[in-house]
Amino acid sequence: MPARVRRFAPRDTDAVVALWEECFPDDPARNEPRGVIERKLARDPDLFWVATDGDAVVGALLGGYDGYRGWLYHLAVTAERRGEGIARRLVERAVLELETLGCVKVNLQVRRSNSMVVGLYEAVGFEEFDAFNLGRVIGS
Repeated sequence: MPARVRRFAPRDTDAVVALWEECFPDDPARNEPRGVIERKLARDPDLFWVATDGDAVVGALLGGYDGYRGWLYHLAVTAERRGEGIARRLVERAVLELETLGCVKVNLQVRRSNSMVVGLYEAVGFEEFDAFNLGRVIGS
């Protein structure tokens, strides 16, 4: 039976923390999983999905929407379940729900060190835009 995509529930916290620690071992301290989850649940919990197989969380994805653009963050699938279409289902669910909210464009960022995921995003309709990323870390 394929993994099922549903909204994140608080009972998923430990499993998502473990997943993100597995998939993003070099993330900066500001991306500490429990803090990310806590902030997400306080802000817009409906844009947070998990893929499950029975009781096991095998994938996760965060979304964001500012009323104009949508964003995808922290897409992760357990190593042993990659290649089964789980990431694709998570992304498609997020895009569909963002579109339902009135979103007209969805963005995401890929670290240069994670170039292997670019093919996945291209396969679900994302393309590289001629732009570059600026950011500012606050309070670190």
